[in-house]
Amino acid sequence: MTDPHDLTHDPQQQPGGPASEGGAVPASPVAAAPTESDTQSVAVEEGAPRVRRYRPPRFLGLDMAWAPRNSSGGAVMELTEDGDVKLTSAASMRAHEDILGWVARNRGRAGCVLAVNAPMIVENTSGRRPCDVLLEKHFAAVDSYQVNTVNASQPRMMGRALMRMGFDPHPGAEGDRLIETYNQPTQVLLFDAERPIRLKIGPVGSRKEAVDRFRELLYEKLGDANPRLVDSPALDALIDADLPSSNGSRVGELEERLEAVLCAYTAAYLYVRGPEACAMLGDLNEGYLLIPMSRQAEAE
Repeated sequence: MTDPHDLTHDPQQQPGGPASEGGAVPASPVAAAPTESDTQSVAVEEGAPRVRRYRPPRFLGLDMAWAPRNSSGGAVMELTEDGDVKLTSAASMRAHEDILGWVARNRGRAGCVLAVNAPMIVENTSGRRPCDVLLEKHFAAVDSYQVNTVNASQPRMMGRALMRMGFDPHPGAEGDRLIETYNQPTQVLLFDAERPIRLKIGPVGSRKEAVDRFRELLYEKLGDANPRLVDSPALDALIDADLPSSNGSRVGELEERLEAVLCAYTAAYLYVRGPEACAMLGDLNEGYLLIPMSRQAEAE
């Protein structure tokens, strides 16, 4: 069984590009040096030099339900001028149109990476995609990953709609990017966990315990990562939300929003660290999963 903490020896996992594409994935933009397109003009007195204010790129995370009757979570992060990331908002949505509207309102004008915790490219007519088989190969030792993506009609439709909105599914694209990720293996690799914390399953009491442990690790581990997740009012609201008095619906909102935060962090990670710091399972033709490999670069 492959060690899930070491994907670097499988040629399918190399972040140099999808296996069917050949060639290298272009490097993603470097976050530390905003360009003119990342800034906006500020009005000043006549004759004075124009000053441009830094406009940060946006990182969106979407924990998407597989059926429209269920709620989905969304999270928005921005890059700070210090190179850290901060959570600016989190929300719960249900209808297909509500999700697309949320993306449109939050994508920003200075570049956007959207990471979705659901299948985005689904071309198979039966069974599982090759990337899902690869996922099970590498992570079956720590969790069960039996996924039938043929049933993922809602995510499939959403993926196509987002691409029509201008999102490019290539992880090294220059413009707005759409990537599929999977939070369970991300937890293993970024939280240094032996097993991922499963949210949304079991009785309410055990779900509250899982939420409490998940947000504890999220705050602790990503606060000591590259990029670093820093405090913000939106993050504090999730970390400090009262669990004992929460009913099942309130716990469900917390679960999907916390999952969305981890997705948004994956989007920021790709932007800052580049595709070479990620494991890519699968390809652009039949679907892929992009997973952050480590909290810190090897040289750090």
